[in-house]
Amino acid sequence: EVAGLAELFLPDYEDFEGRDKAGTVHLVGDYLARYRGVVIHVLGVRFNEIGPDGRADVECEIALSHGAAEVLRKLVRVGSEYFRFRFELRKDEAGAWRFFYAEWEEIGIYELLPESLDILRKLFPDL
Repeated sequence: EVAGLAELFLPDYEDFEGRDKAGTVHLVGDYLARYRGVVIHVLGVRFNEIGPDGRADVECEIALSHGAAEVLRKLVRVGSEYFRFRFELRKDEAGAWRFFYAEWEEIGIYELLPESLDILRKLFPDL
């Protein structure tokens, strides 16, 4: 739900390419409109300490596939696309964690963190 996604961002959110909250929500909405049957497998997640400024740093890796690629992956073990995300989170006035900053990059399977590879092997034992 793209509208619900917007609620997860602080008003002063910005990503690594300068997109604000509306721009990032638009980017995700565009992606979901172009691709059907999007499947996201969250792999490794690392939580770092909360800094003195109240920001929490989180890093995660995901396997992403969609539509026919997801069907092919299941049938002939075609690989997914892998991404590493880094988020900075801050609490809003109500005390809920919200996104303040985000960056991401596509990575190869051999660039995944060891914990991500472990989860990937559990999800797909034939890998």
